[in-house]
Amino acid sequence: MAAKLHKWHRRIGLTAALFIAFLVITGIVLQHSDDLNLPFKFLSNSWLLRHYGIKPNPITTYQLGNQTISHAGNNIYLSGKPINTQSDEIYGAVASTDEIIIATEDSLIALDHGGNLIDEITTKDGLVEPPLGLAKSSSGKIILRGKTEYWVGNDDLTKWKNHNGPHPIWVAPTLTLPALKQVIESHDMSSQISIERFLLDAHSGRIFGKYGIYIIDAAAILLLILSVTGIWLWTARK
Repeated sequence: MAAKLHKWHRRIGLTAALFIAFLVITGIVLQHSDDLNLPFKFLSNSWLLRHYGIKPNPITTYQLGNQTISHAGNNIYLSGKPINTQSDEIYGAVASTDEIIIATEDSLIALDHGGNLIDEITTKDGLVEPPLGLAKSSSGKIILRGKTEYWVGNDDLTKWKNHNGPHPIWVAPTLTLPALKQVIESHDMSSQISIERFLLDAHSGRIFGKYGIYIIDAAAILLLILSVTGIWLWTARK
């Protein structure tokens, strides 16, 4: 009896060792998640992203001469390159010789043509109201579409007055070209699942689908059996 139990003990031990190694490694990494900055690092593997059912967000693009401003998810892109400022929505973008102005849901963002943030103007900085659209006057002034009024800004966009000229031609989204769409979708999909979430799902078994937690449960039962048989064999030797 003891010989047969010892044989099964070894087989269970070999199987359980794989699960133990997996759980220990993922557990240690998760323990240092903040130190490793894992909440802000994201999966980029296309197979894993498809496994999660991740789909790209809709893209809105504004053409600014030979550059584009696009938006997907909460990311803003200058010619396909993400900038450091995020927003849930954008409502227009216009360009001048020196800068690009983007209307978000609660501010105006000023960038240089390299995508570097120059300034962000909110209602606390003099923005008269959240923008719903942008246009440029014949003299190059920024016109803001508010909820009930149209406004013309000064050079630094901190002071505004009612627009009384011709009806503005609001900038409108354009078609996102296939090459640009591919670049943005690739980045957008790869910024939706953090490494921390992936490791948590792997550690708990959820990464393996609806039956994954049962796999981890089975591993726990194997460890329990291993402990019991180990104690039994140790007692038998005594």
